[in-house]
Amino acid sequence: MLNDINSWRCQIGSYHASLKYFSKTKIKSKIHSLSSIVDIILLLSVLAILTIILESSYLYISLLFYFKVNFFIIDFFFITVKDLYLSLLILKCGDVEQNPGPRNDHYLSIMHWNVNSIPSHNFIKLSMLEAFNSIHKYDLICISESFVDSSYSSDDPSLTLKGYKLARSDHPLNIKRGGNCIFYKESLPIKFLSISNLSECLISEILYNNRKCIMGSLYRSPSHNNEEFNFFMREFETILENISDPGNPNLIFVVGDFNAKLSNWKTDDPDTHEGIEIDSLTSSYGLTQIISSPTHILPNSSTCIDPFFLLINPIL
Repeated sequence: MLNDINSWRCQIGSYHASLKYFSKTKIKSKIHSLSSIVDIILLLSVLAILTIILESSYLYISLLFYFKVNFFIIDFFFITVKDLYLSLLILKCGDVEQNPGPRNDHYLSIMHWNVNSIPSHNFIKLSMLEAFNSIHKYDLICISESFVDSSYSSDDPSLTLKGYKLARSDHPLNIKRGGNCIFYKESLPIKFLSISNLSECLISEILYNNRKCIMGSLYRSPSHNNEEFNFFMREFETILENISDPGNPNLIFVVGDFNAKLSNWKTDDPDTHEGIEIDSLTSSYGLTQIISSPTHILPNSSTCIDPFFLLINPIL
């Protein structure tokens, strides 16, 4: 037991010196040895609580008047004590998130999955998607290579995701290849735009938290010849021209399976002609590609062929 003021000062001084030296991972064990300091802080916090109680009584006002003490000084002192006490509790806990607080649900959440056939293996991938989404509850779920044709209606029970509606853009030849679709929440204020002659493409306008967002989901076949690719690029530019007016949307998202590679997207990917052209076009409209990890993984290779382009209006 420490009996004199010098001993207390030594212990407190040692604590502050040690705190600077130890990393965050070691602060927890260090603070556990400071129970005596915590006791002092607890006492001060009790005084702060008593002060709050006294603030509502005439006694507190009378005391302030009698001792001629400024309100601000007293309040500032006890607010500081309370903040110090709460900060010490957070440090002592040792497992508090860096940014604690309630979850912020006021944002638009988007998922893209290059699924390579929804109907395959008796629609097991849709069951996997439903299980995954039960945790994340995305507003929009974009699917590339849906492999759905007209034999499945949009309200087919096999294509149902509870709480969501489905928009589709199937293969132009109505075969179970390629294709693009979006599951969107029933409560989401969304409308789909007809601004492109591209097949396997869906462009939507979303009003979210009083902000207009444009969402584009595209699929480009890897078997495109030069003429088909040039047509794709012309139509893609038409889309960007229509949705990139600075006076219109606050946010622009473009996702999909572009079947293109670029080292700027993933460092060890080769620069393909398609990747260079797509990146040059999107960059000219101010869009930034934000995916840097592989999206197409095979036993002997992994590449990023499913970019996610984003534009945030600078007025935000």
